[in-house]
This record gives sequence, structure tokens and C-alpha cells, in this order.
Amino acid sequence: MIRTYTLLVLVVAGVYGRAQSVEKGLLKVNALLPGLSYELGIADKATLNFDAVIGFALNGGSGRSTEFGVYPSVQAEYRNYINFDRRLRKKKNVSGNTGNYVSLLNQFQFGDPLVGDLEFSSDFYYNIAAVYGIQRTRPKGFYWGLAFGPGIFVDEFDTNVGLLVDARLGWVIGR
Repeated sequence: MIRTYTLLVLVVAGVYGRAQSVEKGLLKVNALLPGLSYELGIADKATLNFDAVIGFALNGGSGRSTEFGVYPSVQAEYRNYINFDRRLRKKKNVSGNTGNYVSLLNQFQFGDPLVGDLEFSSDFYYNIAAVYGIQRTRPKGFYWGLAFGPGIFVDEFDTNVGLLVDARLGWVIGR
């Protein structure tokens, strides 16, 4: 009887320990900026998140022509989730990597549009930022996220420092 109880405790502890880990892989469809994301679990509470999105820009006004552009952008970030244990103690959801994280976020955008006539002066834009992020995934796969923090913004001609804000809204596919 004691062996059965010990085995049951070990199995429950193993399952509970796994519940604190990040998902091994999440494929997400983004709606705010149309595109795809893939979040790959690489450690107990760490992931690599990769994005490919399409951005839209519009420039116009009275007395001048209106120009637009559709731009490809890629992003890669290392995320370290920091509140899984606390969320579990409060009996809150952590599935779908629902939690808060700190991240090193890298974004690269091409300056020439795929479609449209709005051309920026630089051929590229690169951002790197240390951010604090929040991601929430609902049981049916709907998710949202918000990340913000200080960043360095680089293009062909200039380097600036500022605040990066990254908002996401979409669905997790095939969870």
C-alpha cells in the first residue's frame, strides 16, 4: 500500500511539475498585423518566439497625394516566463504560455514595400529592446499579448533610443 501511495505521489508530482513548464510549440495566427508566430519551448520557463508579419503604412493629407505600403517584417525573441509558479498557486491558467515574461526582442523590417508606392528613405529598420510582456491564452485558443520596454532603433542613417510597444491579438492553432 505504501509503495502504491508513493508511486501515486511521484506521478502526481511529475504531472504537476510538467504543468509549470512552457508549451513545447505554439503556432499562432496574428490578426492585428497579419502573420504567423511560432513559440518554441527551450527550457522549463523559456521560449524562443519567431514572427513573420505584414505591416501597413499610409501617408497622406490635404493638398498632397496619398501613398501606402505593405511591408514584410520578421521578429525573434527570447522569453523567460516569470510568474508560472504564482499563477499555479492561485489556481490560474498557464496553458498556452499564459503568463508574464521578460524578453530580449529583435525586430527587422524591410524599407521597400511589397505592394504600394510609399517608400521609406532607409532600406531597413532594426529594433532591439528589453521588454516586459504579458500573454494570455483562452481555452478555445484566442490569445492577446502586450510587451513594452526600452529599445534601440536603427536604420541606414540613424540610431535612436526610445520605448518599444508590441501588441498582439490572434489565435493559437492546433493546441
